Amino acid sequence: MNVIRTRRAGVLLGAGAAAVVALALAPATASASPADLVAPLLESTCTFDQVDAALHDKAPALASFLDQNPGYKDELKAKFALSPAERQAELDQYLKDNPDAANQAASDPRAGGIAAAIQQVADSCHNY
Repeated sequence: MNVIRTRRAGVLLGAGAAAVVALALAPATASASPADLVAPLLESTCTFDQVDAALHDKAPALASFLDQNPGYKDELKAKFALSPAERQAELDQYLKDNPDAANQAASDPRAGGIAAAIQQVADSCHNY
């Protein structure tokens, strides 16, 4: 499976996600907004270590991408040092400053897979 490799993906994942929110895994729902894609992790109170463990268990392709790209992983880790409100504010500002990135993310054919993977990680991260 392919992973979104652009800077915007790193920001989206970092902002919520998860890499990285970066991070892609299945068929799409073209109507999903970038904020919708990463919302479960934007709002999560899990620590980075919990998210990382959940990624390895629930979204191994994404975890592998992050492991192979330590810069993205470091960005994601830094985002989880922020409160959910601060992560949301960063994403909002990024999307405001980069409206084309929002459109590209929403129409990416992997958007549905990203959303599903992020939801699974968010739903299970407190178990780690």
